Amino acid sequence: MTLTLRPGMTTWGNEPGPTIEPLRRIAKGDSANVSLVSFGDHTGTHVDPPIHFIDGAATVDQLPLDALVGPCVVVEHTGASHVDGEWLGAHVPAKSTRVLVKTRNSRIWDDPNAKFTRDFIAVNASGARWCVQNGIRLIGIDYLSIEPQGPEKEGYPAHKTLLAAGIVIIEGLDLRAVSAGSYELVCAPLKIAGGDGAPARVFLIER
Repeated sequence: MTLTLRPGMTTWGNEPGPTIEPLRRIAKGDSANVSLVSFGDHTGTHVDPPIHFIDGAATVDQLPLDALVGPCVVVEHTGASHVDGEWLGAHVPAKSTRVLVKTRNSRIWDDPNAKFTRDFIAVNASGARWCVQNGIRLIGIDYLSIEPQGPEKEGYPAHKTLLAAGIVIIEGLDLRAVSAGSYELVCAPLKIAGGDGAPARVFLIER
C-alpha cells in the first residue's frame, strides 16, 4: 500500500522530492554500496502525528503502536464529493477502529510522472467528527492530504479534529490493487525523534 520513494515522485505542493546520492560504490573500489538519501518527512506514504498541526502535541516517535497495527477495514468511495460523516456512517462497519478510504484518487498513481493536484477527494470536517464520535483510532486516504482544498480547508478542521483526538492519519496510500473489505493493517512509520511526520511502510494482510 506504499508509494515507492524515488526522485521525481509526486510531492505535496511540488516540494523537493527524494534525492539518492552514492556515498560508496564497489565499482570505485569500496567494499560496499552505500547511498545518502534525503526527503521531507511528509513524502510519499506517510503518517501525521498530532504535532503536525498542534504545537507541543505528540510527535511521530510517540504514536501508539496499538493504533498502527491491527484489524482494518477498507471502504471504497466512488463519488465526486468529499467523504463526510453520513457516508462513513453508512459504509464503515460498526466497531471498526482503523479505516482506509479508497477513492478516485487512486487512479492518479497510474501515472508515475503525475504532477501535484489539489483536485482530490478528502475527508471533510463532518467526516473527521464522525471518526472521533465513533472511536476510530486511525484513518487513511489515497492522496497526499486528508484535508479538502478550497473553502473547506480554512482552519484545517479535518486535520485538527482528528489529531486533537489522537487519531493517526495515513496519507499517500496506494490502494489501486486493494478491494474493499477487512484486513490486518501493519503501518510502520520511521521513528524520527520529535518528528512532525514520517514516511511509512504499510501492509494489508488478508486472513
